[in-house]
Amino acid sequence: MNLRKIMTCAMILAGALVVACGSDDGTTGTDTIVTDTVAGGFVGQLMDFASKTGRKGVDLVVLNNDTGEPLDLATYPSFKSGDSGVFELPLPPGTKVGFVASGKEDTTAGIPMKFQTTYMFNIPSDAQGKRIYAVNTLTYMTAPSTAGIVVDKTMGILAGTIYWNNPAGTEDFVGCALVKAIPVAGGDAVGDVRYFDPKNDLPGVESKAPFTTTGLMGTSRYIIGNLPVGKYKMIVTIDGVQVNTGDAEVQLHAYADSIAISNIYVTSPTDATVNPTPARAECVVDHVDQG
Repeated sequence: MNLRKIMTCAMILAGALVVACGSDDGTTGTDTIVTDTVAGGFVGQLMDFASKTGRKGVDLVVLNNDTGEPLDLATYPSFKSGDSGVFELPLPPGTKVGFVASGKEDTTAGIPMKFQTTYMFNIPSDAQGKRIYAVNTLTYMTAPSTAGIVVDKTMGILAGTIYWNNPAGTEDFVGCALVKAIPVAGGDAVGDVRYFDPKNDLPGVESKAPFTTTGLMGTSRYIIGNLPVGKYKMIVTIDGVQVNTGDAEVQLHAYADSIAISNIYVTSPTDATVNPTPARAECVVDHVDQG
């Protein structure tokens, strides 16, 4: 692969795995969003990670958020995203669901984009204008390699962003936060953990972790590769103390040859009204730098 092709792949990846630069519910950022609402229902938009544009005709299945299995296929059969990726579903209110996206888009011009099997979990069932992301195959193939991860296709990848919800209702990055995936069944943390480097918006190699998780050049974005198939507790710590306890302790399923996505929201163990980022200079996050 020549230099031009390498740089092209890197730029595609940069747009693709920045999992949540803006709020996923479409309230911030410049991404295309859904504006329709359905009383008592769910409104979503299937979007390509790289281009942040809606994609029509991509296969979708609703999942049980706890088991990761399809949510009653007789009631909620598989379906395809509609025009501009928009779709509506009368899901049971007051719960959380997951989605799995895969296949090729429906297009009348050009080469249809093919998507790697992509899971998203912890989604409110009555959300309006929720972005449901799918990772295109090229991005999936190139992303881990930039972080020095040799992908085992029998295993899965997890990714997301670590946030604190401030009192104004917007999401702030969190500095000096580390994430790990621990099997729900028990045992030690597993997988190849990497963090995104704001200098190029790409996941960095392991040796750069101290520099990509702290300071003005720090980032809250993570990717964990080579996870055995199963369910994991996503634990975030700051200075050795867990900051996503209770309901904030996200659980994610890892599936072979696929990627599962979920943001993680953390809270200070001493004061929930402040960002848990330590006051030390090396931990302060530069939001402008992170885009």
